[in-house]
Amino acid sequence: MRIGLALISILAAGAAAWPAAGQVRGDPAAVAAAERLLAEAGGRDAWSSRTFYAEERAYLMSGEVAELRIWRDFATLSRRIENVTPSRRIVEWTTPKGGWVSRDGQVRRLDPVELAGEVQGLRQEPYAIYHRLARRDPALRAELRNDGARLVVFDAEERVLCWFDLDRRGALAGWGNHWQGNLNQHFYGPTADMGDANLPRFGVNNTGTFRFEYRLARLSPQPPPAPEHPAE
Repeated sequence: MRIGLALISILAAGAAAWPAAGQVRGDPAAVAAAERLLAEAGGRDAWSSRTFYAEERAYLMSGEVAELRIWRDFATLSRRIENVTPSRRIVEWTTPKGGWVSRDGQVRRLDPVELAGEVQGLRQEPYAIYHRLARRDPALRAELRNDGARLVVFDAEERVLCWFDLDRRGALAGWGNHWQGNLNQHFYGPTADMGDANLPRFGVNNTGTFRFEYRLARLSPQPPPAPEHPAE
């Protein structure tokens, strides 16, 4: 899909073209690696979009399989998750202004500490980083480590947002961050066309307690559907 032309244009431009005014910060090799990563994920035009919608399938420790539908609004830093298994339905809504979780119709509001953690997590997700790379956000800085096997992304205050593990070709092999004091690491299978974006076919976390598959990806300039207002 988009990856071919986008990646060819990056390689033709050469690492010496980076960084430029209004670009992600970092040495030329690191910024070029970030651009290759963005191209592999679907390209600048796709990830510049406001809304990212994904369908996933998760394999839980309980033995159940969860079907997930997730909307992320990069403009408002909000997320809606619908998580359905044979035994229950969970809907989560997170935005900097507030959030809630509905479990089979029973609603619980997020307290300020929970909300702050969830919003920070949204800033650290790979999708948010793709969007900011696509928008050439100069507040981001990229740095290659481990002999080029890891691309680390920093915010404007030089705090680590996340990292992307790369294979020998520079392609995505994993992603991770530190969130709420814990290591949050995922290892990925091969990337595939999921619609409007290229995402890993499957992934697993570092403890082996969570496995998932991407099923569909859609990117749109339009805002996502408004969430319902849950009953108190």
